Amino acid sequence: MSPELTGGLIALLVPLCFGTGTVLARAGLVHIPAGAGNFVSLVTGWLLIASITAVLYPDALFGITLGTFGWLAMIGVVNFPGGRFLNFVSIKYLGILRANPILAMAPIVSAFEGVVFLGEQLNWAIAIGTLMAVSGIIFVVYGEVSARGSGTPQPVAPVPASSENHHGLIERHPRLFGYFAAAGAACAYGSVPALGRVAVTDFAIPLVSATYTMLVGFIVMGLLSAGSIPGMVRHAPRRSLLLVALGGAAMSTGVAFLYLALSKAPVIVVSPVFSLTAVVSLVLAHLFLQRLERITLPLVLGTFFAVAGVIAVIIGTQL
Repeated sequence: MSPELTGGLIALLVPLCFGTGTVLARAGLVHIPAGAGNFVSLVTGWLLIASITAVLYPDALFGITLGTFGWLAMIGVVNFPGGRFLNFVSIKYLGILRANPILAMAPIVSAFEGVVFLGEQLNWAIAIGTLMAVSGIIFVVYGEVSARGSGTPQPVAPVPASSENHHGLIERHPRLFGYFAAAGAACAYGSVPALGRVAVTDFAIPLVSATYTMLVGFIVMGLLSAGSIPGMVRHAPRRSLLLVALGGAAMSTGVAFLYLALSKAPVIVVSPVFSLTAVVSLVLAHLFLQRLERITLPLVLGTFFAVAGVIAVIIGTQL
């Protein structure tokens, strides 16, 4: 079995973990702010991955150089305070089904960075896949606009007026804010595979890379929200905290599988599999979150069209 195929097969575990974690986090975020949810998920996930790494690779875990730590710290800031926080904000204000097609653009960002910065090859299939993915996102947004115009109730959890929402603009346009957050998360997540590919090939093994990026992530997130997180966590429903924590553990496991896949295969092979997270989330949301999420035809078609575009990108990597 070739390293590229091995990496692609391992990458299939990433959307399974991320899709499951996203659904669990969505259920928990109904009653707690995105900032507190992000911090709890990061701490839980880091404890899990750090414990496994300390048992399996203690020498590698504690023997990294300052330069290696600096590179992993940069990835941690981009991935967690950047990508995951914006992801949590987007699913809080939009819901999973509307946020995921936009987040599915992350592999397109990765493909661009892989071609420009890592010297990977672009061909007609990758270009067509990009257009298909963009078309899917446009279709989802069109469906959202049509639903709002027809007066259809929106299946998104109400936004509390307290805690993290102090700005009138966000209160007046929560959906627009959610779309911007989803786009920002896609850019952040799209940059992580290219950075991670360099990390696992030039600096550290996959589990060590995952451990330090998550460590920096929750430290930075904790510093940014130090004043508000204790009160948010203290007053949040315990069931909501548990769901967010479980979601964080699942997503952090996905991070570890991502680095393992990147150690076997290039970015342009591994990254497009991320889009399958939308399919996993779609199925799980339908099964378990029917009171929070309503599946409509534009959402289904747009999501699967975006996924088809990324599949075309995968096929293009084999031409």
